[in-house]
Amino acid sequence: AGRLVAYYNNTWGTICDEGWDIRDAHVVCRMLGFHHAVDAKSAAFFGEGAGPVWLSNLQCSGNESDISECSHSGWGLQNCGHNRDVGVMCTEYPQTQYVRLVDGQHPAEGRVEMYNPNTGSYGTIYASGWDLNDAQVVCRMLGYPYAIYPRTG
Repeated sequence: AGRLVAYYNNTWGTICDEGWDIRDAHVVCRMLGFHHAVDAKSAAFFGEGAGPVWLSNLQCSGNESDISECSHSGWGLQNCGHNRDVGVMCTEYPQTQYVRLVDGQHPAEGRVEMYNPNTGSYGTIYASGWDLNDAQVVCRMLGYPYAIYPRTG
């Protein structure tokens, strides 16, 4: 947990809380190696930063792998002060990908695989009885808000 800083143009700076929400925080936490965000903080919750305020109006869907994929008002194009610096609270422990999606057309879909720490490898899940409730759990584990529909086959 802490204030979010971004490195751009050889300089560290902060991000303005205008438009900042949990979807943006989910992307940041995954970039940092955590499953998902617990909370998106605003109004310099973790204290005011220094240097430029690089971004504002960050608009992530929550499925991006990097904040550079999210829309925003442009690097350095904002009128925020450091009293509006954002912060993020991620899940307590870095993720050990116990579950992952593979062979999908984008990162939010694919075949579910589970990690077996005894063998150090991933394997597929037996699909008998697989339903939307199971898919919801996997999606939440991966930091997505919900599942649309499960597929088997």
